[in-house]
Amino acid sequence: MEPQAERWCHVLIGVALILLTIGIGYDFIFGTKLADFLVIIAGLFLGWAAFLYCLGNASFWG
Repeated sequence: MEPQAERWCHVLIGVALILLTIGIGYDFIFGTKLADFLVIIAGLFLGWAAFLYCLGNASFWG
C-alpha cells in the first residue's frame, strides 16, 4: 500500500472508532437519544468506507 493511502486508511479507521466509542459510551451512560444514534450511524458508515478504501488500496491487488 502506498504511504499516503496507508495514512488515510489509519485516519479513517481511527475517526470511525472514536465516533463509535463516543456514541456507544454516551448511550450506555446517559441513554439513547437521536444525536447518539446519528453519531453511531456516522461511525459505522465511516468505518465501512474506511474498510472498503483500505481494501481497495491493498497491495495484494497488484
